[in-house]
Amino acid sequence: MTIRNGLELSHAYVPFGEKTGLEDVNLQVARGERVALLGPSGVGKTSLLRAIAGLGKLSSGTVRVDGRDVTAAPPEGRGIVYMHQSPSLFPHVSVLDNVAFPLEVRGVPRSAARAAATELLERVRLRSAALRQPSTLSGGQRHRVALARALAADPAVLLLDEPFASLDPGLRAEVRDAVVDLLERGDGPAVLLVTHDVDEAAGLADRLAVLLQARIAQIGVPAEVLACPRSLAVARFVGLPNLMRGVRDRRAVVTCALGAFDRPGPPGPVVVTARGGALRVRARQGGATIGTVRGLVDRVHGTAVRIDVDGERLLAVPELGLQLEVGASVDVVVDPTSLHVIEEPADGD
Repeated sequence: MTIRNGLELSHAYVPFGEKTGLEDVNLQVARGERVALLGPSGVGKTSLLRAIAGLGKLSSGTVRVDGRDVTAAPPEGRGIVYMHQSPSLFPHVSVLDNVAFPLEVRGVPRSAARAAATELLERVRLRSAALRQPSTLSGGQRHRVALARALAADPAVLLLDEPFASLDPGLRAEVRDAVVDLLERGDGPAVLLVTHDVDEAAGLADRLAVLLQARIAQIGVPAEVLACPRSLAVARFVGLPNLMRGVRDRRAVVTCALGAFDRPGPPGPVVVTARGGALRVRARQGGATIGTVRGLVDRVHGTAVRIDVDGERLLAVPELGLQLEVGASVDVVVDPTSLHVIEEPADGD
């Protein structure tokens, strides 16, 4: 299916030098949509972005932008802006003139270009810095100016390669919020961004695409990818903390460390997964699976509990106000509908 507006990548093969690289990659990103490309280091995320932008090699396949085949077009003729993780600004002109530059290059009169640039700076909350020099800006501010300048070029497709990688946590949040604010309009470009941070991608993107073993292993909305990984490899990559051995019998009942539940499918060994927040622990009351506390994990968003249940090491959320000690027995409560079954055996089965 061809989309009329946005990016369409069809049966793309991207070599790694003389070696076989990415194979048969198919991806569509509509105008106004944000898709995050995830994958381990070295899998080829940046190579894919560069090939889409015309800066790298595509051995076969097609790249379409707004329905137009740009596979053979030069980078400047594709309607694509590629922004790498350390964007540079022109050091000897003002912030305003940096943002206005793409417009003036296209022949927009200076006054109109500056007016449009001022509006973009307003959207990234930097209008007050319009007349400052780039050297006076913080790292987060420079990234926000670079984003405004990228959109000033009015691209059909915006490629963001690790846009937050060089920033500390506070600045990452600042720039991430600016990206959301800047791209919230539905008539904006199709955005494909690369990041290593799964939580960041889930909060920023409309869909996640997981690149594993030279191909897109799964693509879907964040809730689907994180709660229902298609394979054990995807589950491990996105960092699901609870992966359990299970078995399904001929009555379609799956049994694992957390108990038994109905789930249609063929009999045999399976993997049962659950997000960390799906499991909760409480003081022993009976009528629930029993676990043993192995440790506490303090995180920004609260405390998690490492527990042992029938030999499986799991991560759960404690009941509000619950005081826990290592070695204590607790009830482990889970809604069976939050458990996901992967149709493949665990390692060693």
